[in-house]
Amino acid sequence: MKLAGAAGLAALVALTLGSGPRRGDTDLRVCADPYNLPFSNDRGEGFENKIAQLVASDLNAAVINYWWPERRGFLRNTILGGFCDVLINVPVGFDPVATTKPYYRSTYYLVYRADRGLTLRSLDDTLLKHLKIGVNMIGYDYTQTPPAHALSARGILGLVGFGNFLNADPHADHPQDIIEAVAKDSINVAVVWGPKAGYWVKRQSVALTLVPLPDSDVVSGLPFAFSMAMGVRHRDKELKAQLDSVIDRRRSDILGILRDYNVPMLELHSAAPHAVPAPAARDSLLVSDSIYQGWKWWHVYCFRCHGEDAMNPILPTAPDLRWVLSAAGQAFPRDSFEYTAWNGRPEKGMPAWKVLLDTSAIKEIYLYAKARSDGWLKPGRPHRESDLKKSQ
Repeated sequence: MKLAGAAGLAALVALTLGSGPRRGDTDLRVCADPYNLPFSNDRGEGFENKIAQLVASDLNAAVINYWWPERRGFLRNTILGGFCDVLINVPVGFDPVATTKPYYRSTYYLVYRADRGLTLRSLDDTLLKHLKIGVNMIGYDYTQTPPAHALSARGILGLVGFGNFLNADPHADHPQDIIEAVAKDSINVAVVWGPKAGYWVKRQSVALTLVPLPDSDVVSGLPFAFSMAMGVRHRDKELKAQLDSVIDRRRSDILGILRDYNVPMLELHSAAPHAVPAPAARDSLLVSDSIYQGWKWWHVYCFRCHGEDAMNPILPTAPDLRWVLSAAGQAFPRDSFEYTAWNGRPEKGMPAWKVLLDTSAIKEIYLYAKARSDGWLKPGRPHRESDLKKSQ
């Protein structure tokens, strides 16, 4: 899954849009990874390649592939740079681009050998704490996949990482490595995005079991299932409308391609993308004592860089923690937040707050920032539940 930082994106777009070559009227310029089966490769063997050809044929256009590995900077160096116009496979609601109607939905899967006597059915199985688990890693900076965060939230650490979004060398790893590691007994179980799992499981010489994860995770609050669509630049409304029309006309053909690649699919949701519901009729400034104390700590130590109410960072290099902590953003896990606050990031100018704060204070700061990130705690001074009870 591709995630892009929000900070500086508007300026980046202003500088780069239109800098690439112009699209011809009969060209469908597709942004694609040359080494990423089952999605795409430079020999046209991925399902994204096949879907792109189908779309182009329907529009009486020719596919022009712009190849760039899905590493850090992928969006900047492809669609946002004006070098290509269409992403074939992105999550619905992926903010850097405008997304079309969804054409399939999938989830993450547990994958393990069928001959090892395992009966895993969810991430809550206590046996997982004793197994070697592989996950796909996005990078070194905590922007990991939802299942990796969900396992961490359950105290399951020491995961074996496959892939690296920050490594500029596209040949440094291979998309099939994680599934082959299960088949070879290098790891006991893998947690893999459905299309990748289905495709590579079918190509192993030993039988592997696939177990779907639910739409969302109760413990971490993160989604596991995503509806997938095509993506275009926000200003390319006509192209988006054309793609929506093709998806409607050729939906059965598109699904046929996905089935050929053994992509496991869920029923498409007509509603908006998954969101964790907020409690009904909640006072948007009423908080627990811990969150209230976190608000106090924040406005002594944190606001000078990250802004009042955890909004609109003042220091240009300070991240917007609401986005960093959100499921739609970096989904930065709690333990990583607390570790970073405790030890700082001296190379980025962030001090180590263990000099002035204890671990309880840092936990309270996290709870406050997370409440702002989740959206139910609105701007303004919060009030405590305990004070409300005293007044009753």
